[in-house]
Amino acid sequence: MTFLRAEVEILLERLATFGAAVADRVAAYRAALDPKLGTVYRQRKVFEDSVTRLNETISAYLELEEQAAQSIFPHYFEKQKTDGVDHQIYVGGSLVEGDDFDPLYLKSLRLWQLMVVCGIAARAERIAGELPLPLRATHLVLVQHAPLSIRFRFDEKRFDVDGAYDIRYEIVKKRIDKALIKGTPERVTQPGRIAIVYGQPAEAQEYRGYLEYLRHLGYIAGEVEELELEDLQGVHGLRALRVTVALRDSLDGRPVAAEAARAAR
Repeated sequence: MTFLRAEVEILLERLATFGAAVADRVAAYRAALDPKLGTVYRQRKVFEDSVTRLNETISAYLELEEQAAQSIFPHYFEKQKTDGVDHQIYVGGSLVEGDDFDPLYLKSLRLWQLMVVCGIAARAERIAGELPLPLRATHLVLVQHAPLSIRFRFDEKRFDVDGAYDIRYEIVKKRIDKALIKGTPERVTQPGRIAIVYGQPAEAQEYRGYLEYLRHLGYIAGEVEELELEDLQGVHGLRALRVTVALRDSLDGRPVAAEAARAAR
């Protein structure tokens, strides 16, 4: 944009005198400029409108389900919208007063999260054809099994992790969405599938149980892929489970918080 304004547009007035055909092209370019931004913005706006509508659909559904999930166990929920929707769940006995935390609640919330991601996948697939620019969403869950040392930043109303080990979690979180399957050029995140990235065998074993239950309910279809990921900068030894979501209307509108709580018991 800076190049066009500084190097090209200053020549347009002169170029328009080179003939009627050139003048018509210059006029067409100027007519295509966004009146507020002064740039050719049409295709970018189509893309941004599509991303915004997709994000709003996902975010609204996630917030609705999150309100119900507080009934499983009180927890801190954080959501960001950029070119996608990212959410984190902090849960533990140190975050609440007067309630005894039990690992059962963590299992319930993890199962709830997988159910909700399936619902997000179904909604994203359904709305894709209605967008100005068809977009398909990918879905990723990063498992953090070990407890985190966290502190609450009152100025920004959010949690930050403390300590060298816990900061590794933040590094993984920022880089994992572009991770490749080892030995291939394929990204682990693919439309219509959920990639569950983990670092410890016990984490994979726990999530296989959730996935078997979701297969029984009809949330997922096909076999569970077991994948090894290429090393990322500063991050080594990650693996992933990947499943295909059963993209059908029955996933829409299904409340999942109570179902997740019952299943974990």
